[in-house]
Amino acid sequence: MELIKNLFDKKGYIDGITIIDINGEILFSVKFNSKLNQTTENYEVIGKNFYEIYENLNNHDSSMYKAMELEQPVYVKNQRLKAKNKGEIIISSLSIPIKSGNRIVGVIDLSAEEHLEEDNNNVIIDMEQLKKINLKNLSLNKNGAKYTLDDIITENFEMKQLKEFIKQTADSYLPVMIYGETGTGKELFAQAIHNESDRKEKPFIAQNCAAIPENLLESIFFGTVKGAFTGAVDSVGLLEVANGGTIFLDEINSMPINLQSKLLRAIQENKIRRIGGKETIDINVRIIAATNKDPMKAIEDKELRQDLYYRLSVLNINIPPLKDRKDDIPHLVNFFIAKYNNLLEKNVKFVSNKIYKTFEKYDWPGNIREIEHIVAFGMSMIKKGEKKLEFSHLERKWLELTGKENIKVKLQEIDLNTKVKEYEKELIQEALEICQQNITKTSLFLKIPRQTLQRKIKQYNL
Repeated sequence: MELIKNLFDKKGYIDGITIIDINGEILFSVKFNSKLNQTTENYEVIGKNFYEIYENLNNHDSSMYKAMELEQPVYVKNQRLKAKNKGEIIISSLSIPIKSGNRIVGVIDLSAEEHLEEDNNNVIIDMEQLKKINLKNLSLNKNGAKYTLDDIITENFEMKQLKEFIKQTADSYLPVMIYGETGTGKELFAQAIHNESDRKEKPFIAQNCAAIPENLLESIFFGTVKGAFTGAVDSVGLLEVANGGTIFLDEINSMPINLQSKLLRAIQENKIRRIGGKETIDINVRIIAATNKDPMKAIEDKELRQDLYYRLSVLNINIPPLKDRKDDIPHLVNFFIAKYNNLLEKNVKFVSNKIYKTFEKYDWPGNIREIEHIVAFGMSMIKKGEKKLEFSHLERKWLELTGKENIKVKLQEIDLNTKVKEYEKELIQEALEICQQNITKTSLFLKIPRQTLQRKIKQYNL
């Protein structure tokens, strides 16, 4: 009981017990808390597959599966549980594998409900989860890459698969092509790949290809030799600086086509030559390139060499936009609240439910960057001592970023009565011209009494 008390927030009790076999079939289930009942009676789930009942769980998310896989107890705090046609609940689970000899035959799970919701209007932030956020990463690491896989905040299945893909391929020397909309975090992924690899102690160099004037790009990438051109000095290029490490080339499709061919040659030969130099320099650099435009469209538009694309896209990462993974919105909001609690010395512990509901209905064209800007603004509007983030704190920025502020202004500028009168005047004027100024014919044409027409002609001075 002491173990249970310590694990489940010192409650001293559990709300449910479930036993499944190695295939996921439920052998036993009892729920002492009615909220954990996902069907009418406990016995109704016996014989059914655990993963079929709980639609949000899979082999990557379930503590029970992990316990069988690792062959040791697994404790997961704040696990989301969602059965088909049922509301979501938050639980903490202790899953213990069951052995027969040396073989795992199933798992027993002890669970307790977590009370993250304060009421219908507020949500309590999971402060324990926020403590795990590695805020030390806000300062630049010595290798130039501050982000790791832990900084990719997600509960989305597709995003979790991408993180697993990075783990499996990070140590490869092969180049990577990242495609994602603006604000999805392409550089975050690039840095995570670098920090997951055996190059993590070596340099990480990031360069936006659209940020440098075209006439300077070649010298910046390859370096120069003194006297190569007027004003040229001996300088080391980015590819040489990144030797042994990783170079991240953002917006690769903005690089001039002729420079793309030189980059391709450097990648193929692992050699470069400074501008004006005769000596070749061996390099060992992993290339990670990114584009916010569909690579195939960039090739079609002659912005990206096809041969360079195929050379760089040995490993492909397509980051889904936020509109396609809205299940991550609450986690991102919590993450940014924790970040700005730290940066702004605030102590926010609650979030208005209206914020989550409003965010859920929006498509986020600016993706993660946009949601951070809105939360950061709201956090800056909270007075010290306040513990709850209200929608009113961020409403001004919300209206500004979503374009609804302009709509509001336009609506305020419209005087409906004036607009109706202007339209009516135009119609009467056109009708008079059609009927050659004949009042009787015009009144019949407009289907209004003759006296009404005469009054309006006088009113509008027609």
